[in-house]
Amino acid sequence: MVCCFLMHACTGNSSRQQHTSANTDAITAQLADSIDADSVLYSFVFMGCNRIDWKDTLNKHTNASTANLSQLSRTFNEVCNLNPKPKFFFFLGDLVLGLSTQNNYLNNQLKAWKAVYYDTTFSPIAQSGINMVAIPGNHEMLYMDKTPTGKREVPFAQAAAIWLKEMQAFMPPGKVNYPPPSKGAVNYNQLTYSFDYENTHFVLVNTDTYVPEQPQQIGLAPAKWIAADIQAAKKQLGTKHVFVLGHKPSYVDEVKEADDIMDTTVTNVVWPAMQQCQAEAMLSAHSHQYYRTQPTPNQTYQVIAGNGGSKYTGGLPKDLQFYGYSIVYVMKNGKVLLRSMGRSVAKKDYLKTVPPSVPTTTRDFVDISWGTTAPTWVVK
Repeated sequence: MVCCFLMHACTGNSSRQQHTSANTDAITAQLADSIDADSVLYSFVFMGCNRIDWKDTLNKHTNASTANLSQLSRTFNEVCNLNPKPKFFFFLGDLVLGLSTQNNYLNNQLKAWKAVYYDTTFSPIAQSGINMVAIPGNHEMLYMDKTPTGKREVPFAQAAAIWLKEMQAFMPPGKVNYPPPSKGAVNYNQLTYSFDYENTHFVLVNTDTYVPEQPQQIGLAPAKWIAADIQAAKKQLGTKHVFVLGHKPSYVDEVKEADDIMDTTVTNVVWPAMQQCQAEAMLSAHSHQYYRTQPTPNQTYQVIAGNGGSKYTGGLPKDLQFYGYSIVYVMKNGKVLLRSMGRSVAKKDYLKTVPPSVPTTTRDFVDISWGTTAPTWVVK
């Protein structure tokens, strides 16, 4: 049996989602009986965007990793205690601040991030048996370029090689890479790939692929290969679920800047393939919020879990903002359930240590199986 997760970019259209405060206990009660270790085939966690802002590099709640250590520690420790234990933790980009070509800046931050990950005094996640799979975001793949009219992000040609050198341990063995387009092509192509687990096919996408023919274009990914990979996987005997995972999404509340979403030339190829092959969801980050929508009723969901600890930028008022992670349960009965876990954001300092008195609670809990239409997402 096979499932697929696809993370991918946005179309130019935006499906506006209502953010209203409401009690989700009724939704939780409907699904609570479905979540027990014996009824789950396997589960996985996904989350992105934990890096800090430029002005906060000297804050005591970070280090050379440029990660929001308070939120990262809380999340890693909680995930290790989940029951059932997740098979994978998909970290969907913006692990570090990056966005520079200077003096091994990206290399050193990734090395420092790895040191935090493997530090058992920080969390037991490295020895938990949970497979960490990390994919890059724009902060790992791009750099800030100065222009006569200001600054803008552009692809960093060496970024993929740096990622492959430093983060190889966080890429699954046996993956199928997007092939180089020509002899001698650089290995940036290896950052988009797919793999199978149980009844699931996962497609992991570098949503800011450097393309020599378009060296200034951001938000690119090998759309035709992704679509063909999904279609081929769906024909395999036993493939039941498909998910695409990538840093940049296809749908957000509002598209304010070109880099809010993946390039539309990619979306216009990949999203129809996802719907045709009944992919349950595209899972992404980039927008610093939790957000769930379904562009077409009864078809593929877009889920954004960019609330890993970077400064909150979603449309929620301060008292409804939350940091956390999301869980997907692939059930033995064929259903796919989604739960978002969150804790309140400190009102003044987003890097402030999270006290034990601040609970992590269920903020969203729905059935996202193909053919379903979940209730409008609300927060409490």
